[in-house]
Amino acid sequence: MGTWLTAEKTYEGFPLFLRRPAVLDVDAHRVTFPTLAIVTHEFTKREPNGLPEADYNHGLAGMDNELIVAFDVDRMGVPVLVETFGGKRHYYFYVAADADVAAVISAVARRYPEERLSWSVRSDPKWGFISKYATEYF
Repeated sequence: MGTWLTAEKTYEGFPLFLRRPAVLDVDAHRVTFPTLAIVTHEFTKREPNGLPEADYNHGLAGMDNELIVAFDVDRMGVPVLVETFGGKRHYYFYVAADADVAAVISAVARRYPEERLSWSVRSDPKWGFISKYATEYF
């Protein structure tokens, strides 16, 4: 899975936790992975500040790992950011235009039926989302 960089910020008075790969060759991946996929996990057990309860969070490690590597099969995509804020964890990936995000994430969701996962996909061939995010938060 490689090395990840982490950051803790405060946004609107609440904690914001970020993780991103330490090494991400944007120029090498931009053409191959023009689509931004966002997977959202809504916590079922959270603290008043929006963070997951500690024991619950530890129990999410397996699902977290599965999500991080979900698009490694056949090199369908790369993770670029994990954001924890406001009772949710968002996983951001850039994926191939023909990646079947619904099938990949549905398979993970079936293994964790007690968790609430949703996803969205949009074209972002210039990787504008992560470029802007990195400038503002990393």
